[in-house]
Amino acid sequence: RESRNDDTPTRHGESLPGAALDFSHGDVNASGFEPTPGALDAFVQGVHRGGSQAYTEYRGDAAIREKLAIGLSAFSGHPVSAAEEVIITPGTQSALFLAIASTVTTGDKVAIVQPDYFANRKLVEFMGAQMIPVRLDYLNSTVHAGLDLQQLESAFKEGAKVFLFSNPNNPTGAVYSRSEIAQIAGLAERFGVTVIVDQLYSRLLYEGQPYVHLRRLATGADNVITIMGPSKTESLSGYRLGVAFGSARLVQRMEKLQAIVSLRAPGYC
Repeated sequence: RESRNDDTPTRHGESLPGAALDFSHGDVNASGFEPTPGALDAFVQGVHRGGSQAYTEYRGDAAIREKLAIGLSAFSGHPVSAAEEVIITPGTQSALFLAIASTVTTGDKVAIVQPDYFANRKLVEFMGAQMIPVRLDYLNSTVHAGLDLQQLESAFKEGAKVFLFSNPNNPTGAVYSRSEIAQIAGLAERFGVTVIVDQLYSRLLYEGQPYVHLRRLATGADNVITIMGPSKTESLSGYRLGVAFGSARLVQRMEKLQAIVSLRAPGYC
């Protein structure tokens, strides 16, 4: 931030305050990146449906979950049960909170990637858990994302009960290779670790970039929660929509917590 002095620029004889640019987050400009066609029409239809749309089940409207389960099954390469393994949330941030709060408590150890989405650290700290950082050497790896798998295994040996990461990585954009995903899945199964993977950017890949879903390779799928949403790909930031799918046991816990925190996702959306 610039300090004002005698050389402060002026407009029409008035002093202008020092300008600052905030790079801590990205805001979507709807005028430049409009929501996917039909989104507003669907919203209006929901408004016209009234209360039956506004007050859905705590996990989200059953018909919408059925449609989501079909798409998510095809996309992730692993069957998804609409009734037991899907929950619609008020944004992916809420899905992340619900997943962590349903698996982490005071004193627990949680393995998190560094660098990764800034809220991961904040949420783990809020729960009173202990973070075990796992290095991502994204600058020196061209074939892989650069995850230090030895550090990850050490974190599990030290007692980390949850592993939290984003793929593609936020903020670097690094995409985990099939080998890395397979080793993450294998280590998590061997040590009985719950894995929460944020795949918000998984549909924004450069042409030819291979991508492997953790859920597809995780034989112990009862310990995996995947988070996705339309805020980036469909330019629906502000509609507050997200989805988490995976372990039926964890989705049930997330539903109970959502019923307390927000009741449900915004119905008209």
